[in-house]
Amino acid sequence: MTQPTPTQVDDIIEGNKARYIEHLRSLVQAYPGGEEQLQSLISETLTEIGCTVQTLRLMPTDVQLHREFALPEAIDMTERIHVIGRLAGKGGGRSIMLIVHPDADPVNAGGWSKPLHAGHVEGDRMYGWAVADDLAGVAIMVAAAQALNQAGFTPRGDIYLMSASAKRNAWGIAALLREGYRADAALYVHPAESELGLKEIKTLTSGLLKFRIRVRGFKPDKTEFVQVTFHHLGVNPIDKAIYLIERLKRLDEERRATTHYGPLVDHVGRGTNLLVTHMEAGRRDNLTDVPAECTVGFGLTFPPTEDIDDVVEQVERTIREASEADPHLRKQPPELTWVQGTQGVEVPMSHPIVQAAMGAVEAVTGERPFSNPLYSKSDVRTPVLIAGIPNVGLGPLAGDLATTGGVDEWVDLREYVDTIKVCARIIMDWCG
Repeated sequence: MTQPTPTQVDDIIEGNKARYIEHLRSLVQAYPGGEEQLQSLISETLTEIGCTVQTLRLMPTDVQLHREFALPEAIDMTERIHVIGRLAGKGGGRSIMLIVHPDADPVNAGGWSKPLHAGHVEGDRMYGWAVADDLAGVAIMVAAAQALNQAGFTPRGDIYLMSASAKRNAWGIAALLREGYRADAALYVHPAESELGLKEIKTLTSGLLKFRIRVRGFKPDKTEFVQVTFHHLGVNPIDKAIYLIERLKRLDEERRATTHYGPLVDHVGRGTNLLVTHMEAGRRDNLTDVPAECTVGFGLTFPPTEDIDDVVEQVERTIREASEADPHLRKQPPELTWVQGTQGVEVPMSHPIVQAAMGAVEAVTGERPFSNPLYSKSDVRTPVLIAGIPNVGLGPLAGDLATTGGVDEWVDLREYVDTIKVCARIIMDWCG
């Protein structure tokens, strides 16, 4: 049987684009029904296009991770739903896994001027809660498979369509991979937060660590009102926290000088970064007393060439040595709490799946994309970490994502259709 050409598949997608847009709208409209309804609809659709479907229900804490962690405070402690469909190939070819996530953060309508769940279209944009994060990815994945079916494409390798809950550390991708699903490559289909659309792809993600330091002080041994006058007779935990911040900033400077990672240096001038993100001490209405304690929050990113355990050890050693050098902290050591951590990964630009993705984007848009290195903790990491599956992220132009604080979240419908073409071409190239 003669396989269809990419141009023939493009023509089918163009002819069906109104139907694909309506499918995306239906997902936006189904969102208020929650993850249960969305995943049920997706499962039904995967069955309709010929997939063998498995649904997995798990608590996030039941998922076995690799080189990442999170405290319960960072996890949505509810049962999450994950779906995967398999389109069997005839054999003798490479397999591929398309990965999307249908969930988003709880709805907050504050500031929105567009309807949240109508799939409202103005010009070339569709607006709606989660339309870009990642309902567009769901619809693109399904539409690409439908178009290939309609064109009569027969894959040699298996095609897996994964709808895995991801937000709030659901770890759905890891859960399904732990079930034993494997492929020779993966595509993470998700509009980019950068608002660059198909101008970029993701082939790497930096590692990320989140941690807190809690420092205790003590009040002066005096009963007089207003402690400012004699505060030096106590220990202000804010001073000690600032001392630790300065020591960690010194570590950050040392790491910047020794951690060379070209893709990040070229874009932002450094390969690693530490950010003080939060400080809490005392009471807003008491400006005269020594606080009892101070808590400081940090974020630290590191390139995929570094090992997460090594970076953790550097931070712990810095805090330990700083505490040993301070008389108060030696007696009252600070409490270090690791809140969350993920290992970074990188897929070489020379890898065939990267080249296939770049070639498909260029064929559809006329412009060759670049690999954006500015993402941290991206889900492109999970197939690599769990199963050694090379993974490339891409998606249509979108913006104002609610999960990053935006309002009136939108997807560009022209690039939405173009991304269906891109995904179909990659599948044909990889599995044909």
